[in-house]
Amino acid sequence: MRIAIAQMATRAGDFEETARRMVDYSRRAADAGVELLVFPAAALCGVAPVQRADREGFLLDLMECLLTLVDELACPCLLPMLVDTDEAPLPEALLIDAGEIRPVRLTARMEAMAAHMGDGPVDQALPEVPFHGARLGVAFTYDDLDVYDDYDYDVDVIVFLSGYGFAVDDPSSALGTSLTEGRFPADAEATGAWIVGVGSLGCYDAQVFCGSSFVLAPWGELAAQAPSFEEDLLVCDIDPSAEGPLPDPVTPEVYDAPLMTWGALSTGLASLVEATGGSGACVAVTGTLASALLAVLAVDALGPTNVSAVIAAGDAGADASSLVRALRLGEKDVEVVDVGDADTAAARDLLEARLAALARRTGRVALGERDKTGRALEAGVARVSAARIEPFADVYRSDLLALARTRNAISPVIPQGSLARYDVPELGSDVPDLASPEALIDFVDLVLSSYLEWELPVSDIVSERGHAEAVVAIVGRLRDLETARPPRPLAPIVSSRTLEEARSPLGLAWRDRPRDERERLGARLEELMGQGAQGEAGSNPGEAESDPARRHGEPGEGEIRDLMGYLRDFSLGGAFSAMGGSQQRGESGGRHDGEVPPASGLWNGPFSEN
Repeated sequence: MRIAIAQMATRAGDFEETARRMVDYSRRAADAGVELLVFPAAALCGVAPVQRADREGFLLDLMECLLTLVDELACPCLLPMLVDTDEAPLPEALLIDAGEIRPVRLTARMEAMAAHMGDGPVDQALPEVPFHGARLGVAFTYDDLDVYDDYDYDVDVIVFLSGYGFAVDDPSSALGTSLTEGRFPADAEATGAWIVGVGSLGCYDAQVFCGSSFVLAPWGELAAQAPSFEEDLLVCDIDPSAEGPLPDPVTPEVYDAPLMTWGALSTGLASLVEATGGSGACVAVTGTLASALLAVLAVDALGPTNVSAVIAAGDAGADASSLVRALRLGEKDVEVVDVGDADTAAARDLLEARLAALARRTGRVALGERDKTGRALEAGVARVSAARIEPFADVYRSDLLALARTRNAISPVIPQGSLARYDVPELGSDVPDLASPEALIDFVDLVLSSYLEWELPVSDIVSERGHAEAVVAIVGRLRDLETARPPRPLAPIVSSRTLEEARSPLGLAWRDRPRDERERLGARLEELMGQGAQGEAGSNPGEAESDPARRHGEPGEGEIRDLMGYLRDFSLGGAFSAMGGSQQRGESGGRHDGEVPPASGLWNGPFSEN
């Protein structure tokens, strides 16, 4: 079977233009002899549902678009869409072939319901679609892939319509670019099926998608891969009966996390500036690492002719002046501000005020340099900000250091003085004894990411990383500053869990503390079970009849033991598990199920893995 992936960038809900381009892709695919063309998950509807008041009109226009596509598509197509339900948006895929539409997910559930005759849950049933001599599976999430891995589905090809935006902490979100570190070779081996990874491209609801679609053979060889951050029509022949090896396999890339993150930030910034209607961007360059990196990102994303800057006069702006010259900003786009004898904070506020004026005068969007570490732990620091977009708001400070080194390896535009000019979060007397300020930032960010993205309790973080006082101080400060933290800024989302998604209930007084193994839930439940077993062993057969609690329907020792057993199994099964166990994700939690976080951030030393 010849399959193709239309890796295309679109605007969510731009039905007329998107349909026109889909038809063009289908004609190109038909000319290439393609038997199934697959579109990305976000291409038509995006990744987030419209509000309830708009649903009727949105659905009517979507139906009109689908009717047009049924008539005009030149080859069979698999078209993902987002279905609004009362509970939550549900991803679906429509198989359009010979003028007919088949919703593959809904069909799978209806067939499962008929087969079970009403017995047993069917909401997790996944597609097994006979098509052109092969059986197709369709997965939308990692959980779906796990189901195909774990259960006896008879499929030859699994089409993975990824709805995950790129996340620094999730290499698999980079799809084909990260096959050397991602999950997909294991999925291919476990299922014995071809894995067709279909990546969306562009920025949808602030989530950045990198493309990098791929086709992976069941024995792990890479058959085809589309580029990252570029549109492409990827065509590949799939033989369900083949056992390998491929005659001409593609060599997988070595995954470069900082480079992918830089590409995601550039794509996200360009999309957000366009969404705000700005004609470009303007930045305040102070000579710090964050402000320098922000200026470089703006130029990479928008081009030097679309970027304006304000810099301080005198010694304070020496590195800033050097940077804007290296970036080739025009003289008319650089405004020098005399801050006089103002201290650092006051000088920064003056620059922000001039940045706001520059943004109004030029019609360009003011950018800010706050990062995720600062937003988490420095929210109480009062400062003036003119920013409408903060590109680093979902990026940890240690990752900014890695990004700066990576970008300077491409072309050394960031001055050495700026590379060494960054803030270290204040932890008071709980600062751990580490080798350098950069090592301290790495530790702080590791604690934050373990707690936020990986959803590990304080006890697990201390068990793995030590420095209990510092861990408690970091997590405590994160929670204490939630009410003081400014509202969520407009920013590209490049992690699996933002600060806002991880927010605790306002006013919650409770704070966790490190606990040794004897205090952990599993040990406490085992102890209670043991006490219940001893009590039951010493009881008389007639005790149950004379026990007032039993006579009134209250739980006796046997029921308590059963409850303790249930809670123990529950804790070991996921919800309260330690680092090495399985973890269940909450409604807004991360994607990491039973995985262990890396030992450090993006930058692991002075040399890359290359």
